Amino acid sequence: MHRHGFLCGTPGVQLSVGFQQSLGAGIFGGEGFLLQQVTGAGEAWIELDGEVVSYDLGPGETLRVHPGHVGMFEATVGFNITRIPGIRNLLFGGDGIFLAALTGPGRVWLQSLPLANLAHALSPYLPKITERVEAASAGGILGSLLRNLVSK
Repeated sequence: MHRHGFLCGTPGVQLSVGFQQSLGAGIFGGEGFLLQQVTGAGEAWIELDGEVVSYDLGPGETLRVHPGHVGMFEATVGFNITRIPGIRNLLFGGDGIFLAALTGPGRVWLQSLPLANLAHALSPYLPKITERVEAASAGGILGSLLRNLVSK
């Protein structure tokens, strides 16, 4: 599952690193791609964001998706990070130049709105830090003036 997906598990559930690969060493400054692996006998609770869509892949069938939308997949599914070919994609693709290639057989769960995408979508609607500081300062000044007027 994705690196922040494990919430908790019953006794007998083991958590480990399932896959780790650098997404863009060198000039891309990629932070890497990390997956968690859950094994053992028991129940585990997993967090997936947005709408969850599952696919049943047949043997040899490959699904290519943005790595951030990979929620979870069965151990029988092959996983690899690939780069979209082409110099234009390399220069203008941003983080969209890498894809996760999931190869069956097995079930794959994709998440439609990873937490980073949700935060990015909400950011235009949140006050900027400077606006909060200015509002707090103005509120502090007005509060002091009112307290002084009331106490006199």
